[in-house]
Amino acid sequence: MKTTVSIIIAFLFLCTSAQLRAQSDETSLFGSLQLIFFNQKSHMMFTQVPPGENPQLNEERSSFAIQQMDLFLQKHIGEDFTAFVDLEYQLNYSSEHRWGSFSIQEAWLHYALSDEFGFKIGMLYPAFNNLNEIKNRLALLPYIFRPGIYERLLSRLFLSEDYLPERAFVQLHGGIPLGEVFFDYAVYTGNAEGSYISHPDENGAPVNDHNSNFEFITGVDPTEFNLKLFGGRIGIRARDEQFKAGVSLTHDYDNLRDTTRYPQIYEGPRAPLRGDARRMRLGGDVSGRVGPVRFEAEAIKVFYDYDAAERIGVDLDLDFFYAMAGYSFTDALFVYGSYEGGSAVFGERWTHRTVTGGAAYQINDFVTAKAQYIVYKQFLDESLHIDEATIRFVFLGLSLVL
Repeated sequence: MKTTVSIIIAFLFLCTSAQLRAQSDETSLFGSLQLIFFNQKSHMMFTQVPPGENPQLNEERSSFAIQQMDLFLQKHIGEDFTAFVDLEYQLNYSSEHRWGSFSIQEAWLHYALSDEFGFKIGMLYPAFNNLNEIKNRLALLPYIFRPGIYERLLSRLFLSEDYLPERAFVQLHGGIPLGEVFFDYAVYTGNAEGSYISHPDENGAPVNDHNSNFEFITGVDPTEFNLKLFGGRIGIRARDEQFKAGVSLTHDYDNLRDTTRYPQIYEGPRAPLRGDARRMRLGGDVSGRVGPVRFEAEAIKVFYDYDAAERIGVDLDLDFFYAMAGYSFTDALFVYGSYEGGSAVFGERWTHRTVTGGAAYQINDFVTAKAQYIVYKQFLDESLHIDEATIRFVFLGLSLVL
């Protein structure tokens, strides 16, 4: 019922916005749509299986899908204010059939006093490394599948919020000219991670994993202020926009009471960990273009400070990195390769590696054809790659500017 009401409200909002645009052209309605076909081949090996069962598993599947559609609403209010909304639909969305998902990813008001100072208020992707703020601008990216932690379809698999600050609500930012470069800065704050947000139980009563004694409404963050997100980024950017680099830092807490995200680990060494774990994310990014060559790279290290984990010898730290290099053969054709990897700890340290090759061909200003080949491997460090999963993807897609 709530999903239906949300869709009706969104539809009315879009209709109203379209009428405003037709009357005064003050409100812009635009978006991006990515259509895909993919083939997936998976191979898994297990070290411990019941007698008589096959220690290897193979699977293949293919599918057509609407990977993601974003509808953007933007309105300039006077000379200094801009309002922006991002409505995101995923995977052949249908509330009737319970396919995919619909969500409001961004909804904020931006005030730009000058290039040197501005602020955003509302739900927004904060400044963290290079891709976080633009990860939903699919038409601007050469990828079909974005680097793992940025891929919206994989946010639950990669537990993206452990690596990225996915939401902020107030951000101050600007670019200060210094010779041939700009000094970019951003500072922001927002709610605690999403697992703290109150939600309805099977009876419709509001609950949360932190403290439900005084809960009376769903969709709000019940934590104290010291558990909220705080972060920022500083960097440099060339005046011709051909190079940028920066360092990002955030501080918040990981809700280890949230058993829905880690059901398997509570039978293992992390079982006693049921509190608020202090977390710091440190990121670095560099990107740019030299003639027809384009490059970008990011690294993220997540540090945990949690006495309960240290006492039982569990390392909660995480890491992730990716690097991409590509060549523009023509104004329309861009070919690239990338490599990414990282590790996470669930009692034992799991490591993953991904190799990607792809191409994007801009048919016209509104349509880009894309192709991407991905090899993903995941294995246990301690078992010398004996427990291993290998997944190969072939993606073909069209990215449309709406």
